[in-house]
Amino acid sequence: METGLYLHIPYCRKACHYCDFHFSTNTENAEAMVDAMLREMEIRFAAQGIKRINTLYFGGGTPSFLPSVQTEKFLLAACRLADLSTSAEITLEANPEDVSKEKLAEWKSMGINRLSIGLQSSHDTRLSWMNRNHTAREGEYAVKRAQDAGFENITTDLMYGYPESTTQELREDLQFILSLQTPHISAYNLSIEPDTVFGRQLKKGSLLPLPEEDSADRFLEVYDTLESAGYQGYEISNFAASGFEAVHNRNYWLQKAFTGIGPSAHGFDGLNTRWENTASNPVYIRDLASGKLSEKVELMNPSSLANEFILTRLRMKEGLPISLFTDKFGLSLEEIREEEIRNAKNKGWLHRDAKLLKLSREGRLMADHLALELFTEEEDFS
Repeated sequence: METGLYLHIPYCRKACHYCDFHFSTNTENAEAMVDAMLREMEIRFAAQGIKRINTLYFGGGTPSFLPSVQTEKFLLAACRLADLSTSAEITLEANPEDVSKEKLAEWKSMGINRLSIGLQSSHDTRLSWMNRNHTAREGEYAVKRAQDAGFENITTDLMYGYPESTTQELREDLQFILSLQTPHISAYNLSIEPDTVFGRQLKKGSLLPLPEEDSADRFLEVYDTLESAGYQGYEISNFAASGFEAVHNRNYWLQKAFTGIGPSAHGFDGLNTRWENTASNPVYIRDLASGKLSEKVELMNPSSLANEFILTRLRMKEGLPISLFTDKFGLSLEEIREEEIRNAKNKGWLHRDAKLLKLSREGRLMADHLALELFTEEEDFS
């Protein structure tokens, strides 16, 4: 079996206001966590017969915060347990404050060949609002240090849609990101989860989200600006120069197998089984110490798999291949959702091109809504 390997490193220097799911190494035993994750790798690789790793992604909290010796442990274990392709994309998420010359040299010597640097904003007030440790200038320097160290495959993250933000602020952020000339940009509309600091403020009314119409305008501003600058929006939130699309993430969207390791990590066998690890760090460490996985396993039915296919393929620039959908699921989407497809085409959200259903520029705003309209039901398969 071939898989993409995702390592969810659940440590942050400090918790971010919009995300309460990670923990500081000051409150958790990092060495015990690394040992538990290595043990999970051994168990899963043996149980699933994993022989080859085609992509490897260090994500989660702040993998760049880990000492390089621990990062290297994961790479050595991956090479010991399976064949790590010599052409594998090996990505590490990095906070700007961790991108030192020393760490860059260590990461490069290990074989890490792609960096994802979370800049988020060019405005220090926004970075402070998100409880980030870096300034915009420090983020800029981090990218330039990585480029000087020989990293060519770099993606920078931009967040937009802040409460009370303006179009001018977004334009300044986009120009800042573009000035760094990285070949990949991920641009995400701020999403506030319920059980976070901001989520609780939102519920109390002390935080007002950006109006829906303004949020739509921001989305189109991002799309038009980045496409005009030569980046292809190959997925709704991801833009790349030719040849620099994220292989690991594309494999997710194409429903290929991936193995998630660590608390809160997810995995998929490429067929019909998904799993999700416990979010509790102590429980995760305790259970792995006794050789037990703390996971929730879901055996997906044909309708769930078909709906994932619809959701992810619509978000991709290539669109949804109609004949492949029929081959995989034994259904004609154009027949069972004829009215919904016709309505979306009449509204200018959707068009058909070479046996594909593809979202228009405006249709990208309606991607999730349209996917729900096209979703299958269990009775469609009876």
